[in-house]
Amino acid sequence: MAESKPGVIRLMTDEDRAAWVKRIIEENSEPNGLWVFGYGSLIWNPAFHFAERLRCRVDGFRRSFCMWTLLGRGSVELPGLMLGLEQGGSCTGVVYRIEPEILEVELDILLRRELMSYTYIPTWVQAECEGRDVRAITFVMDRDHERYVCDEPEEKMVRHLATAVGPLGRNCDYLYDLVETLEELEFSDQELESLAEKVRAYQRAHGIDCDEGRQDG
Repeated sequence: MAESKPGVIRLMTDEDRAAWVKRIIEENSEPNGLWVFGYGSLIWNPAFHFAERLRCRVDGFRRSFCMWTLLGRGSVELPGLMLGLEQGGSCTGVVYRIEPEILEVELDILLRRELMSYTYIPTWVQAECEGRDVRAITFVMDRDHERYVCDEPEEKMVRHLATAVGPLGRNCDYLYDLVETLEELEFSDQELESLAEKVRAYQRAHGIDCDEGRQDG
């Protein structure tokens, strides 16, 4: 397993991203389009066109703050933490269905966001959705990537979540927005809720306004 090196950025090439678009379309078995499983900011900010959205649960993978980010909600000087999926456990979220007629264009938009670098591996999962199962593509953390977060002390992770800021806003808001959105969907994630409380406690202890500058994204 690679050592965690948060200061490294490798941007995905257009050729590699186009190859993923082609491969996902070829592997898709749904005649009515493509299902995409969102477990993080895709839940409240998908940023692509979709025809259907369902609450769901995926077994075999868990949500984890396992990736350093230097761009969206962090910086090289103070990296933030972003979510990925790791094997084991289960994860709640939503699936979106993209219609066949716009699939190539919308999938390219999605992958430009999710595969900006090589941190994620597009992976097929089975999602249990409101009485039916669907096969969906999602994004699993590459544990060999240099920005994979491995065995960091919880205190360090709380500090980064509480203080990191990037062009898309504060790292903590990513966590707070997710917890609130899951509650609105009537899902409970006790680990995330506990982490949010620890981040708020750190901010209170260090004179940081927990709710200042809240924004989506």
